[in-house]
Amino acid sequence: MAVSVMPAADTLARTLLAARGAEWGDWSVEALQETAGRLGWETRRDEDGRLAIETGIPGLLCRGDPGEHAEGAPCVRLTAPLPVRVDPPPPTSGLQGPVVPGQYAYGGGGGIGAWGTVPYVRDRGRELDAAHTRLGAALTATLGPAPWRGGPAAWLRWRSRRITLRLSRDDANEALVMELFPTRAGEAFERRGFERAQSLAGLPYIWCVSRPDMSLAELFLPFGPDPRDWADFCDALPRVLSSLVVDMPLVGWVEPVLLVLGDVAEPAHTAEIRVGQDRLELGNMPGNGRQVWLRPGAEHAVAAAESILEAFADWGIDGVRRLRTRAWTSGGYVDLPGIGVRPEGTHPDDA
Repeated sequence: MAVSVMPAADTLARTLLAARGAEWGDWSVEALQETAGRLGWETRRDEDGRLAIETGIPGLLCRGDPGEHAEGAPCVRLTAPLPVRVDPPPPTSGLQGPVVPGQYAYGGGGGIGAWGTVPYVRDRGRELDAAHTRLGAALTATLGPAPWRGGPAAWLRWRSRRITLRLSRDDANEALVMELFPTRAGEAFERRGFERAQSLAGLPYIWCVSRPDMSLAELFLPFGPDPRDWADFCDALPRVLSSLVVDMPLVGWVEPVLLVLGDVAEPAHTAEIRVGQDRLELGNMPGNGRQVWLRPGAEHAVAAAESILEAFADWGIDGVRRLRTRAWTSGGYVDLPGIGVRPEGTHPDDA
């Protein structure tokens, strides 16, 4: 069995739960330093002047952001990157232990010698998927299923009145990202993001699922704007479907999503999309009643979006005013801000 190159999921989970249960005060630099000290962590200023927090876990970077220079909410951000290829250091570098050419080591602060070398990573995408799944399962074992989850970035969010824990992934930098932030400040920042977005591409996220057994009055769910025009919808559709098929296996487990789009006055002119754990199904297409892609990837979602738009052209649907959208899952409500889908009963057409 292959050895994981990421920090152990149970170790990360214990660290996150300890941080989630801590009292972070007003989230100022002084408060972050004081709380980190109580947790047994060391703090220092990095080369950029930011607060670096040393948790003592190899391969885990931690930064504190009190929001001094940004309009965003304060947070503690922990990052677990996949290791990167390194060249051997010169003999006079002072690093502990030799680094063999071709081996991999964790990048970032702390240095190669402090964290050591790690095994070769054959499939980086699959390794990141596995680490994400393991950590999600470890947190779920203690906190229960994440009440909110979605994409892009396959995020999971556990919220309390005081503090929110968010797990997501940074595919561009091949890393898992874990954030802790004060709930009210974080939700206010997110709400402003939805209100100020100049286009659907600027939304904080483009789809999410909420559990039906959680009180919506106690949880924050911002609804994205409906598409401003047909071009906006056509641009958003492949992005939303791509995020669903890539992120759903990591955040939805066994919950397929059924998405129906079409003419509000003509049910026969509707496209049905089902996104599951292992397939993407597209139904009610002119000339081809059903299409199925196994193990869907982003390219399949783009092809499905193209087929849907071709069907709309065939049906004469060329404006958002004629379009109605619905989405369901066995696990709860589905919100797709990217294309204007909201939980049943909240769409303007339901009035």
